[in-house]
Amino acid sequence: MKYTLKIKDSRVFRYVFRKGSYFKGKYVVVHTCLTKFYEQSENDMNFFAVCVSKKNGNSVQRNRLKRLAREIYRNEEKNLKKGHNYIIMYKKDIKGETINFKDIKEIQRSSWKWNEMK
Repeated sequence: MKYTLKIKDSRVFRYVFRKGSYFKGKYVVVHTCLTKFYEQSENDMNFFAVCVSKKNGNSVQRNRLKRLAREIYRNEEKNLKKGHNYIIMYKKDIKGETINFKDIKEIQRSSWKWNEMK
């Protein structure tokens, strides 16, 4: 991911959940907002995180969900606006073995298009 850094700070997570907007899909919820808490030089970067609950299956299934989300983001990164925070949260009833790559891809694309329209 060329233009993206990981979100690691809990205060950034709280800020995105409080102040940002979100899009609910069938399998995921995508939270977005403008970047804050970082220096001005990093405004041309995006920040990205994936949250998967233990209720989504064992570690193999959870890691598969995270890999899917990161791969889709990596492919779409060049089309996204710079200076945003993106947090992808999978719904609790989704298992890594039952989900399809195409379904996740369409949901994430539609959520990012929705964010671009705002």
